[in-house]
Amino acid sequence: MSSGYVLTKRAQRDLNRIRAYIAKDSPRAAVHFIEGLIEEFDQIAAFPFMAQAVARNPSFRRLPYGAYVILYQVSEQEVVIRSIEHSATLK
Repeated sequence: MSSGYVLTKRAQRDLNRIRAYIAKDSPRAAVHFIEGLIEEFDQIAAFPFMAQAVARNPSFRRLPYGAYVILYQVSEQEVVIRSIEHSATLK
């Protein structure tokens, strides 16, 4: 099974964008939120099938985190975090 996780370039950009957006109002809240997301990534790596598969593409899974959704894929070696999107932008 998976032994960890990796972030795609897109997911890293998403993290940076989310951090910057929240930090405009509260740098402390931004740090707290990103730390929480990273804890979720660790949980996903430990229990990769805990989240719902995406209907249109079952190789993807989605896990809500606050107003965001973590989209990821599972391989035998690792979990690949593909993106972190605001739930309002998902259809």
